[in-house]
Amino acid sequence: MKRGERELSVTIEIARGAGALLKQNFGKVQEIDFKGRINLVTEMDRMSERLIVERLRKAFPGDDVWAEEGGGNRSGAERVWVVDPIDGTTNYAHEYPVFSVSIGLQVAGRMDVGVVYNPLLDDVYAARRGGGATLNGRRRRVTQVDTLERAFLATGFAYDVTAADPERNNLGPFGRFLVRAQAVRRAGSASLAIAKVGVGRTDGFWERGLHAWDMAAALVVVEEGGGRVSDYAGGIPTLDGGELVASNGPLHGLMLEVLAMKGAAATAVPRAGVPSDEGDPPPEWAMRKYVIGFLFRGPNRVEDEKESDRLQRAHLANIARLHAEGKIILAGPFLDKTDLCGVFLFDVETVEEAKALCDTDPALQAGSLRVELHPWYSAKGIGIAHEPVAMK
Repeated sequence: MKRGERELSVTIEIARGAGALLKQNFGKVQEIDFKGRINLVTEMDRMSERLIVERLRKAFPGDDVWAEEGGGNRSGAERVWVVDPIDGTTNYAHEYPVFSVSIGLQVAGRMDVGVVYNPLLDDVYAARRGGGATLNGRRRRVTQVDTLERAFLATGFAYDVTAADPERNNLGPFGRFLVRAQAVRRAGSASLAIAKVGVGRTDGFWERGLHAWDMAAALVVVEEGGGRVSDYAGGIPTLDGGELVASNGPLHGLMLEVLAMKGAAATAVPRAGVPSDEGDPPPEWAMRKYVIGFLFRGPNRVEDEKESDRLQRAHLANIARLHAEGKIILAGPFLDKTDLCGVFLFDVETVEEAKALCDTDPALQAGSLRVELHPWYSAKGIGIAHEPVAMK
């Protein structure tokens, strides 16, 4: 048996046991206490933790157990189990169906095994060092997304909501990522959000104010899925460091760049995509690809007025349809009486995609018009009214 195989198998079994207990009691009246102004602990936290600790001690006597609610023991053993009996307690207490059980094994200071279990969906995110990451027993990898504009990101907010500094309470980074990424989500279970990166369900995650049990198990899933983890400065994350950036790899440097922006850089979003006063080119995340098309009178001139009018109307109706679908965001005729009679801006990234849209135009099909297509970059959101507006 390879290193960590037994530990991983047992951990999955224990996580499922705790998850079954949580699922069975989900939605029932809970006894709720507070560890802080908004930090809850329920009776199910304690029951789930008791089950996990007892089964870990039975399976691995001599190992330490570090659990969120104080169960277990820390005697200085080389092997330490890091446990969150319910990651997403506030969700659980309010019957919001996003929470998980997180169990990880640290050996000689390095996370070796990690399991994050979502009981309601019966999803098991699991990994062992050198064994790859799996989702429900099937091998999974991180995504290959390499631009923030295409990135589906996740984050969270610490319980210290009284922090006035927007960099500490995450409102600063959240706002910066919101205008750069395809989407940003905050579901309320850090373990799940981090683990999703490792199996390709999301592209990246960041958060400050984390505890060891929030991230320990999920770190293994990300790394074994081919992703990258670091602190906000790009260094090796530590369980007591409180901050984490997890990504698919290609996005990591871009995420660190956004996290490092503060003050004037953070307020420069409306001018994103514009070269600096010193002549520096705009950063890649601030630019967006389009395809620009130049419309010319075609080689097949139609002499019949009725047929010419029919083709022109069909052409304009096609433009209206594509605009309604958000495929064309700018179109207009040239006033000069030349063969160059119009221009289009397609909200697509490749000439091939734009050509496929042009192929639906009756006038182009008939050859009464022809079009030249060229890839084009523009600053995101500058001078372009794009509808429908994508929801973040």
